[in-house]
Amino acid sequence: MTSRQAAQLLRQAGHEVEVLAPPGRPPLRLPPAVTRVHPVPAYGADPWGWLDAASKVLHAEGHDVLIPTGEQVAVLARADVGGTTLAARLAVPRFASLERVQDKVSAGVTLTEIGLPQPEASVVSSAEALRQIADPPMYVKLPIGTASNGVFPITRREELLRLADNLEAQGVFAGGGRVLVQEPVRGPVVSVQSVFDHGRLVAMHAYVHVVPGSRGGAAAKRGLVLAVLREHITLLGAHIGWHGALSMDGILTDDGPVWIDVNPRLVEPTNAALSGVDLLGALIAVSLGRSPASVPTAQSGATTHQFLQGLLGAGERGRAAVLRELWHATVRRGAYRDSTEELLSVRREPRTIPALLALTTGLLAAPGWTLRRALRNADRNTLAPHTWRQIRAGAPPT
Repeated sequence: MTSRQAAQLLRQAGHEVEVLAPPGRPPLRLPPAVTRVHPVPAYGADPWGWLDAASKVLHAEGHDVLIPTGEQVAVLARADVGGTTLAARLAVPRFASLERVQDKVSAGVTLTEIGLPQPEASVVSSAEALRQIADPPMYVKLPIGTASNGVFPITRREELLRLADNLEAQGVFAGGGRVLVQEPVRGPVVSVQSVFDHGRLVAMHAYVHVVPGSRGGAAAKRGLVLAVLREHITLLGAHIGWHGALSMDGILTDDGPVWIDVNPRLVEPTNAALSGVDLLGALIAVSLGRSPASVPTAQSGATTHQFLQGLLGAGERGRAAVLRELWHATVRRGAYRDSTEELLSVRREPRTIPALLALTTGLLAAPGWTLRRALRNADRNTLAPHTWRQIRAGAPPT
């Protein structure tokens, strides 16, 4: 979804947009903003093959900028691209900086160093220690993983014992493996997006998750202007000397934000653009080494939604939720009232109608199977534990 939003915003700004994508059919057809697709290996399965293919495309085609819209930044940072074809075409942090926030345990340590608030937490390094944890509720988080496959909300002791057995069987604790256990915090989810130029904040934006979507995403957002959010992201980026895009997720409590995740990448920039903050423009300027001036914070926040996210999120809750989502979208109620669509417009992209109809029918007929099929391509480009091990091991010999 970040890729689609970025392509649309870049095209609106007058750029020619091409994409790197593995073979396979995405849930929706590519937007008209994309003029060409270059096939590359799936990042999750072969990060070094992905990097080699990306480098060859840029060398042959002469593109100006490469914008990672997922966790490809990990292999780009590890490769130390300073003397390669990619130099002066993208903004990535030093690998040592990325390691400080890439996995959830390391990110927690880094946030503690600068005094940013987090939920009460402990690090567990064995299945037996996990079984001895105090009674739920809690969240158990794998160091590397997404909200859908690496974060486990636990509400009953039986669930905790079953999870401990499963993680032990999967070998999660082998070789010094560990998991993060966090206590739940009440409040709305808030996301902060930013762009840094060697530790200097260039641009930032924040929004509240008004309606939850699929896999921990937001189906509806409202831009948020809050000084403490800028202060916290500024502290983090300066502390680790960040270069490029950086995002944080937290819970907004009565006492301020409590941070639960750090994402070393760009995340869905449209709400920021509609609120008056051009994150992509800032990232391009940093990628080209222009040392841009800091972009002012938005004075007010836009209200936006993503019908596709809402539909997928409803599919996770069942058929009745899907029908309710369709009704709200049709009559512009709930999250769709006085809100702008971020991701697609059937008026501008009538080619998406058949895919949306097929997805809706599938979610009503077989929700579980349809969700797995629709999200399969996204998983192929996710930084999985084995992907991270390949990256940390370094490039294979040629």
